[in-house]
Amino acid sequence: MSQAERRRRGLFLTIVLAASPAYAEISLPEGWRLPGQADVSGGWAEFREGDRRPYHAQADFNGDGVIDDAYIAFSTGGPSWALFVNLNSRRGQPKIIKLAEDSGTNLPQNMGVAVAKRGTYKTLCGKISRFCKGGEPPVLKLRLPAINYYLFEGANSFFWWDKQYGKFRRTWMSD
Repeated sequence: MSQAERRRRGLFLTIVLAASPAYAEISLPEGWRLPGQADVSGGWAEFREGDRRPYHAQADFNGDGVIDDAYIAFSTGGPSWALFVNLNSRRGQPKIIKLAEDSGTNLPQNMGVAVAKRGTYKTLCGKISRFCKGGEPPVLKLRLPAINYYLFEGANSFFWWDKQYGKFRRTWMSD
């Protein structure tokens, strides 16, 4: 793919993004911003054709009947970026949870966010026993959608809502 095609695709993604009312309604923690036109490059522009926002996913992640937002955001005070989830509510502000953060060592455009549907999945521990640490399950049974956080053409993990403990847990699915 030529540089001009990548730029056109990035511009297209940004135009589609700007037209999306759901994206405009995401509440952010202070000191963070959503990706803008200048940020759409690398994997976000090159991979995932047809996916308008590979850095944003929506589903009811905690089972309360309200659609939540998982997204990658940039620090306004430096090179850091992070994966957040907003547990939205019918009334009031969402509960904003930071799930993962990078100090800027890695490019956020190499990461994607998607919805993992309910179902049974073999985990990294179930595929390669040496990765079974600290109670990692060999099989993960999702009763709710989860956040699939992945490196383009690389490793991925699921952040899933543990109803018993009222928090997200992370399980590695591949390396």
